[in-house]
Amino acid sequence: MQIPVYALAFALLLFSSVHAAELTICNPTGLTEDGIYIDALLQENRPASNTFPRAFTETITVKEDALEEFNQLFLARGWGDGLPLVPPTPERVQAMVDAYDLPGDMPIATLAPMDGVATVENIAVNAVMAGCEPRHMPLLVAAVEAVSQPEFNLRGMSTTTNPDAVLIIASGPIVEKMGLNAGVNTFGRGNRANASISRALHLIIQNVGGSRVGITDMSTIGQPGEFVMFLAENAKASPWPSFHTENGFFEERNVVTVASVEGYAGIMGIGYSRPQYLDLIASWMRGHDRPYRSDIILLIAQDTAQMLAREGWTRDSIRKHIAEKAKLPFREWIKLGHARKGKGDVPASVYETTDPEALIPKPFLDKLTIIVAGGTGEKSMILPCWAAGRMLSQEIRLPSGWE
Repeated sequence: MQIPVYALAFALLLFSSVHAAELTICNPTGLTEDGIYIDALLQENRPASNTFPRAFTETITVKEDALEEFNQLFLARGWGDGLPLVPPTPERVQAMVDAYDLPGDMPIATLAPMDGVATVENIAVNAVMAGCEPRHMPLLVAAVEAVSQPEFNLRGMSTTTNPDAVLIIASGPIVEKMGLNAGVNTFGRGNRANASISRALHLIIQNVGGSRVGITDMSTIGQPGEFVMFLAENAKASPWPSFHTENGFFEERNVVTVASVEGYAGIMGIGYSRPQYLDLIASWMRGHDRPYRSDIILLIAQDTAQMLAREGWTRDSIRKHIAEKAKLPFREWIKLGHARKGKGDVPASVYETTDPEALIPKPFLDKLTIIVAGGTGEKSMILPCWAAGRMLSQEIRLPSGWE
């Protein structure tokens, strides 16, 4: 019988308040082919990171507060994210592995920047630490596969000075079956699956991939999305087909999409006509964005999406309208310094422009992804993605008997 995490925590606290106890825990890092654990924190300034045995499990002695001592140890080794972790005991890790129906040592992906090998087992360890349930494993494993694809550019994202974080987007029937929150406060707190799956992926990128703050991760400011950044599409409230169908997947498939997101900005549509609402989005892009991006995500609230659809707007017509309105006269484009920067992603013809009134796109954009999510209320959001990476989608493989 699987022991609930809160029962385990209570038992550890109760026992350790009276006696010293032993706690067996699993290692969350990546294991290379030559048997050396990937750990970018083996540096002189973090001596505690070199105190663990090079084995998958170890037994530690806890004396006063088991959870606190465990968390202090893992934080000292650079294996935590600053929030309390769940002890990855062998029993809980095995329950995660069993839920995915593949061998624990099965390699899933190689993760940059340190090329750690993500196996079913070490994915499971980080999933336990983040508070996941075993039924969350299929979505998490698919997300790990997606971020490992070269086009996503995990190496660049996890080492840049930019404030990027991985956004997970879930779509398909799994949103309802897994109990994901696609409605009110979908981007916020209150749902275990949304929060723990996203947190687990960030721990995996850190512990297996080797993205370590101040050593390989050189983000100047960072952002709170490095803890949790998860979005579930509200297909029931959307007037358009699921967004993953635009990437070649059938409507009934379960898909996870990952994007490297720099931040987010709210757009309020109350009191505006639908064209005026789209003009607001174009205005934001003209005033705030850099000259080139690979992707921008437009998260539209269900009320606004339904009103747009009733007036005949489709995803394609929305994109065309915004692209046309998000242009600047060349004279203004020059004032922003774009022409002088010589950006390689800007067409060469722009630099040959002589007409100061010629309209130049702002930004040049490969794709505007449009997703319907959240509850009622005409509040939408823009999420600009890192220009050096690409959004990637991966179909979620559900083990037999998962439902």
